[in-house]
Amino acid sequence: MVFLADRTTMETEGHALPAVTTAVCEEFEDNEDYEQLIAFGPEFRTTPAGVHDVHANLHIGNMGFEEHAEEAKKDPEGIYRSF
Repeated sequence: MVFLADRTTMETEGHALPAVTTAVCEEFEDNEDYEQLIAFGPEFRTTPAGVHDVHANLHIGNMGFEEHAEEAKKDPEGIYRSF
């Protein structure tokens, strides 16, 4: 996964960054796991404070990319916010 800073990041209040998965199907033993990841979209936005949460949870395997994307979709603005 990579975090980017785009025009929307720079021009909107809160400066939400796109978090984009770099996963490809070949990295998964089961296609169903990959399809679940992509079902929530290959990207979501997160606040700068949320970057640490996302990175740490992915690193230790506590939460997956798709779980963060799902949380972002629950937000009225579509942004993952730090817990």
